[in-house]
Amino acid sequence: MDRETIQLLLISLLIILFSSIEANGGTIIKSRHDLSAFNFRGYKTETGPMQGGSFNDYGEACIYCHTPHNASSTAPLWNRNLPDPSGYQMYTSPNFDSKVAAPDGISLACLSCHDGSVAVDSVVNKPKYHTILDAQVHYKMSPEGGVGTDSCGKCHNRLEGAYGGIGAVGIGGAHDATVRYLTRDLRDDHPFSMAYPKMSVDPGFNQPALIKKDGGRMFTNGIQTFEGDKVQCASCHDPHNPDEKNLEGRDPFLRTSNKNSALCLTCHIK
Repeated sequence: MDRETIQLLLISLLIILFSSIEANGGTIIKSRHDLSAFNFRGYKTETGPMQGGSFNDYGEACIYCHTPHNASSTAPLWNRNLPDPSGYQMYTSPNFDSKVAAPDGISLACLSCHDGSVAVDSVVNKPKYHTILDAQVHYKMSPEGGVGTDSCGKCHNRLEGAYGGIGAVGIGGAHDATVRYLTRDLRDDHPFSMAYPKMSVDPGFNQPALIKKDGGRMFTNGIQTFEGDKVQCASCHDPHNPDEKNLEGRDPFLRTSNKNSALCLTCHIK
């Protein structure tokens, strides 16, 4: 085998390697949970630029949620200011036996962005070795719009005039983020922060395997419960594994595919 053939083989192997990393490495880097990358990857795309006048760019992907020291106790090494747990409207139904007074645990950490009461760049500890330009305006993930508001919905809302806004605008058109604005009214969302039903209480639920993780249990497909064996937002959603291009056959930030209701049927016996 001559030198040129060997070089071609090596190049081919590298292409295959990097292709597999792109397909299988569901990384948070440059995903929608990486706020430091919005401007870098967003210009003339569906996302559009978000840097500068919208929020403080701290230049780090992890800092918006995590810190190595002096963290909040709500979630692992949590670096965000938390919303007030009182005042939420929780899910209720005649067929729902669990009573949840307020969100807690890792779900409250998720809500520190998604309920729209705390700005996306509101962190406890800012990075030490990065020059930060204060954007002056600090946007929140809320649907309200209108000129002069600090709501993401001012631009990221497809409905023209909705909530007093002007609809989706921006370079290339801002993406619609309405479904991500959970607000503090959670009555139209899947219930969470409740203990997973035991077989003796409700036989309509599959039981997770006895694999202990984060104070809960885990199914073989990665769906899990958390401290106190509770169902939380992160039971179904993996914030660090987005698969935004759906290369792994699952919707973005889901722990597993919901094709043919597979995710739902992990827990529910139907």
